[in-house]
Formats: sequence, structure tokens, C-alpha cells
Amino acid sequence: MKKLICILLTVCIEWTRQGTYEDESGNHLIVNLSETEGYEGWAVSLMLDGEAIGWIIRQEGNALRGNLNGWDEKLDPFNVTVTEEGEDGLKLEVEGGETYHFTPVDMPEATIVVTVNIEGWGHIAYTKGEEVPEIDPEFPAQSAYIGLAEPAVHTFLAEPEAGNLFVKWTKNGEDYSTEPQITLLLDESAEYIAVFEEDPNWQNPVMNFVGEYQCDRAHALVECFGFDEAFITIEWGQTRWIIVGKLDTDTLAISYSGASKAELVYDEAGEIKSDESVYDDGTGTIAFHDDGTFTWHEDQSETGEDMVFEWIPAMGDDSISMPNPWTEADSAEAAADGAGVGYFKLPEAGAEVVGGPIGWEFYRYTDLLAEANGYVGAAELTVRKGVNRPDHEVSYDTADVSGDYTAYAYEWTIEAGGWQIRCFGNEEGRAMKAIWSSDNFSYCILVRGQGDLRDTYGLGSDDIASLVDAIA
Repeated sequence: MKKLICILLTVCIEWTRQGTYEDESGNHLIVNLSETEGYEGWAVSLMLDGEAIGWIIRQEGNALRGNLNGWDEKLDPFNVTVTEEGEDGLKLEVEGGETYHFTPVDMPEATIVVTVNIEGWGHIAYTKGEEVPEIDPEFPAQSAYIGLAEPAVHTFLAEPEAGNLFVKWTKNGEDYSTEPQITLLLDESAEYIAVFEEDPNWQNPVMNFVGEYQCDRAHALVECFGFDEAFITIEWGQTRWIIVGKLDTDTLAISYSGASKAELVYDEAGEIKSDESVYDDGTGTIAFHDDGTFTWHEDQSETGEDMVFEWIPAMGDDSISMPNPWTEADSAEAAADGAGVGYFKLPEAGAEVVGGPIGWEFYRYTDLLAEANGYVGAAELTVRKGVNRPDHEVSYDTADVSGDYTAYAYEWTIEAGGWQIRCFGNEEGRAMKAIWSSDNFSYCILVRGQGDLRDTYGLGSDDIASLVDAIA
């Protein structure tokens, strides 16, 4: 019974001190009751040595206790205890740190109430007087409240987010100014809104770098989303990293945090059975270069070495700009004519190999190089024919016209149709790439499985020999 009485007394203790408090060093403590659904408790803000932190903390008995960095689990905890002190003061104790003593600040009653908000995607900042405001890049504001006891001059600044344009300021719903920075006398209560709209001509700058990249056996896929963000997936063996960040258009670099790393477990069919998280707070940098490569610096790297990835053409995708642009063709013959390679033989559509039926979907060509794209069973199939040792400079390696720079685990040679065929794959005896040359031409076959089999699926020697017989 005594224990129950103590608990009831603890719960019923009333906390009465709210408002703004200041210590002798000019630090400020603001305490207000929060009744917002999901955020019930006491809103405590601390301005300490020029730095501001704050969060919702709970009342425990006659004290307020909690982590003022609780809004972000990645930050080190800043645990405090706030208790009443003297007749009207507050004492704040930092766990493992200093103790501060605050007294109430007399705040004049606001007779002029000004709110500042946004419409669309952007940020605002304001200063008292005519000083130019600064947008805080880490914690940009999208709303503000200004309470004044008497009229005062203020300066407002509106800044659009990437992919957006500033349109205008409105005051109480009426157009006020088309200048993003305005200086005005606040002499009456009002609402100001900074209006933004999407830029119809904006392109995510990451679009210039989307595609697939390779570094030895590590594979990277660069994608973009939103107005300025990159989504990068790196797979190396049974490990996968997922990285999200914004591209700095001046340095062409992405400094990221919150990356995830996972170890993957596959089943017998090559499907991901499970993934085990290694970390989800990875940091590092990805820097793109003009030569079509990017350098990956991972702060958590066990070797301490950076990795350089080279861009590789995406099979079946001609949407990415290349040094020597491709032109679409409506047949293999048209691709051969456009490329200037004479003829371009292919296995007939519907022909069967052990890997499945063959089909062709589209053709294209560039300088002295013809390409056909289709499928063999459920796998992607690409065949190329290019001129070997041409009499003028071309954009491909004439000994290996595949454009595939993957470092495969296995390499071997077979004979088919009187040709020596070099085969490459990540499983012994299963070719993902095959190349061969005649006196005048070089040929290649590329095979890629779907989904999780993309980096392992290949064709056996009999299938490769059948394809070579039909091509050369």
C-alpha cells in the first residue's frame, strides 16, 4: 500500500514553471507543455554556447528528465534533468557534464503576431533589422513565429529547394512581392507565405551519371530520384551496400551518411533467402569523374583502400549517352549496313538451345559496330559484330567489342566452327561472355540472367558453340 501511495504522489505532482529562462552566461532554457498527439510531455529547448538543441521529455516525479537529442537516434544522447530551484528558477543538470542555473526572463506581451510559412518546396529565414538572413543548411526552417510588443523592421529570405523556383511572397493571401529577400516594417499581425513551384526545365543532375559500373567483381548501379538525390546499390560477392545522398554539382561528389550494408544468403535457385544487417549508419564519399568512372571511399572499409568503378554499357538500354552514339535499326541487315560491316548473321528466332528459345527484340549500330539484343530463355542476350583493326580510330576495343569490363572468376577456351572462342564467367563452365575474331571482324556474345542470377547465370559450352555456328 505504501508503494502505491508513493506512485500516486509522484504522478500527481504538478509542474508549474514554464516560459523562457536565462543564466548569467546568456544561455537560454525554454520549457513549455506539449499536448500534440504523439508528442505529449514537456518541450524543452536549450540554447547553450550558441548551439540549440531540444526535444520532448517526460516528467518523472518533481523533475523533467530526458534526451534533448532524442529526435535523431544517430546523435549521441544529451541527457538532462531539470528541477525547480528557489522561488522561480530552474536548475539543469547535464548527465556527465555541467550544472546550469536559470532565472525567468521577463518577456513583454506580444501585441503584434507575425507568422511566416511556405507553399511548395523551399525554406525561409529571417533576421531583425536589415541584416541578410542565412538559411541553415543542416536545419532549414519552413515556418516561423514572430511576437512583438512594438513595431520593428525585419528581413525575410526565401530559398527554393533543388528543382523548384521562388514565385512570390503573399501577405494575408494577397500578392506582396516577387523578390525572394524583403525588408519590411512589422507593425501589424499578419501571415506571410513564400510561394514556390516546380521548375519545369529542371533535371536531376545525377541523370548525367546513371547506369551500371564495375570494379573487378564488384557491381554498382547508380539511379536518381527526386530533384537532386542519388540511389546507389553496390554488390560485391554476397555483400550489398545501399547508399543515398545528394550530388554536389560543383565537386561532382556525394558525401553520404546512413548507408546500409548487408550480408546476403541465397537459396539453391539463386534467390535471396535472407539478409543480415552489418550496419545502417555507413558514411563515405562517391566522386564522379569526366572519364566515366567514380571513386568510392567508404569510411568503414576494412582495407582502407578506395575503389574505382568504370561505367559499362547497359545491355538492352540505349538511353544512356555514349561517346559514339548508337542508332536504332529495324533489322540485323539494316544494323550491318549502318555500321558498315557487310552482313550480320544471327541465330533464327525460335531456335532452341539448352538455355531455352532464342528471340530478338531490337537492333542498333554505331561506327563499324552492329548489335542485336534479345533473349535466350529468360536471360538477356546480346550479340555484336565489329571491324577488327579498322583503318581509322573507333570508340571500341577492336579485339574485344563487347564493351564489357567485368572481371570474371573463370576464363577458358573452346573450339567451335573452326574458331578459338574465349569464354568468361563467374561459374566454372558457364559462359557469360564469349569473344572471337577473324581476319576482318571481331564478335561477342553476352548473356545476363534475371534478378539475383544476373552475376552468375551463363550458358554451357554446347550452347555457346551452337550460337557461334549460327553467327560466324
